[in-house]
Amino acid sequence: MATASYRSRQTAAQMKDEKKDGNEKENIWPSVLSEVQLKGTNKLSPNQQVVVIGDRESGKTTLVAKLQGNVAPKKGSGLEYAYIDVRDEYRDDHTHLAVWLLDGDANQAHLLRYALTEETYSSTLLMLTVSMTTPWAMLDLLDQLQEWTSLLQDHIDKLPFSAEAIREYQHKYVRRWQEYVEPGDELETAQLRRTSRHVDGEEEGMDHLFPLPEGVLTRNLGLDIVVVVTKTDYMATLEKDLDYKEEHFDFIQQHLRKFCLQYGAALFYTSVKEDKNCDLLYKYLVHRIYGLVFPTPALVVEKDDVFIHSCWMR
Repeated sequence: MATASYRSRQTAAQMKDEKKDGNEKENIWPSVLSEVQLKGTNKLSPNQQVVVIGDRESGKTTLVAKLQGNVAPKKGSGLEYAYIDVRDEYRDDHTHLAVWLLDGDANQAHLLRYALTEETYSSTLLMLTVSMTTPWAMLDLLDQLQEWTSLLQDHIDKLPFSAEAIREYQHKYVRRWQEYVEPGDELETAQLRRTSRHVDGEEEGMDHLFPLPEGVLTRNLGLDIVVVVTKTDYMATLEKDLDYKEEHFDFIQQHLRKFCLQYGAALFYTSVKEDKNCDLLYKYLVHRIYGLVFPTPALVVEKDDVFIHSCWMR
């Protein structure tokens, strides 16, 4: 009888373990299916594009070639088309990011009608380039940026957008500034938002948003914008041959950052020659365009290695 009782208990235990294993397998399947569904619904869009604008000799073609991994760039004229191969290893997905390069001659601005249309507007990131080889004409550099953005604004004004559509594009970027969280501060910011909602008596799910600081997004185009300062390796030559000091470079950066705040733009200092910040620029582009993870905080310590998020205010 004792043996039969032991075998009965053993069989019951085995059945319990088998049932437990079965439940675990059943519980695993929803998570597996959820992950598969997530990967399937977050494919990299093939319709995204970057429009690159800047004066001649500002390094547009060389920079795009570097982002492509192309060691032998070829300059064209008018409006050039290229693409950057983008890969998402996590989702095992890839796509081509279209790139339009506008000739540095402002008289070619009318060609923007082929690259930036009502249909492509929401999927476009604008890249403005200026070169560090002529910083003694700092006001000229700012004039370059202002001239190109003015030409861009003229082009946008001609697009058949309704006033409501423009407001929606602009509101999107206002909200992005208001909700910006610096990489590494996500948990702290989330706690502050929860506390703010509790203190103010706001309903769960409502965001506590604050007015934009003075000077921010005063010229809101409703477009993602990145200002890229190219050929920063030339800064060493400026120090050696033209006696440039830290305060000169601080002055340049200050004015560039002020411009970026007005348009809600990110700022990059790059050097293709020294391979500086080119890979970081690529990662930032795919982060902004496709939402891929980008954990890098702002870089402002080294004068020739500057990177500032579009919403960073410090």
